[in-house]
Amino acid sequence: MNNFQSRLLVGSVYVVITIAALLTNLLTASFYIWAIQALCLYEFYKITIKKSSLKSLIVPLLIGSFVFLMTYANQDSAVNLGYLVWLLIPLLVVFLIYLIVNPVNDFINDAGKLVFGWIYVSVPFALLLRIGNMVFDKANIELLPYHGFPILLVFILIWANDSFAYLVGRKFGKTQLAPKLSPKKSVEGFIGGVFFSVLFAIAMHYFFPVFDQIHFIVLAIICGTIGTLGDLFESKLKRSLGIKDSGTMLGGHGGFLDRMDSIIFAGPICFFYLYHFTVA
Repeated sequence: MNNFQSRLLVGSVYVVITIAALLTNLLTASFYIWAIQALCLYEFYKITIKKSSLKSLIVPLLIGSFVFLMTYANQDSAVNLGYLVWLLIPLLVVFLIYLIVNPVNDFINDAGKLVFGWIYVSVPFALLLRIGNMVFDKANIELLPYHGFPILLVFILIWANDSFAYLVGRKFGKTQLAPKLSPKKSVEGFIGGVFFSVLFAIAMHYFFPVFDQIHFIVLAIICGTIGTLGDLFESKLKRSLGIKDSGTMLGGHGGFLDRMDSIIFAGPICFFYLYHFTVA
């Protein structure tokens, strides 16, 4: 199996699993988003913290999962956030003990990378999952019932933008978008990606009008622009570390962080937009 066939197979499986997980129910969607969050966080720590291993990262990964849970749970009276906040105290104690006991190369830098990982990875994925709890016809956010389509819409718009940015850039790209960070990205490809993402949004609204068409279009623009910033951010991160991919778990696609860099940036912005302009 050549590289193209491998990428096609992995990409197809990823799309099918994403659709199935997000549209089945809250349990499958929560587990899926949490698992991706954990894998991305693990890859981030592996590439930024020298001589780190899964064993040495267990505590930071568990704390990241708690940050994910706390961010997601802060939305409904069914969950007493006050109790979760009180858990922060023993959590901070555990984190400090971990930093003292666990051998680190650069104490301050490594501690900063651990905390940044929670902000960069855990919080955005939790906010992305919260989109599924928005009840647009009631202008409210509730833990149940769960609606997976709005989350899937963000993924689809990201996929459309990435695919057409690549195709348009390959055919018509002449002006480099960010030469030092990603030489293959072009202004023409960026514009093409956003344009076709908007067309996809209009088509999706025709079949699934869960809220007004203008909101579909704005989400497409957010995914195209903010998603590209997320891609460039990760490119800068990898260049600063002298690596090509964040991992190898997805074969030719690199690591999970490579596949989710756009979602990490665009997801939270989509959440805040929908929250303030459709349900607030």
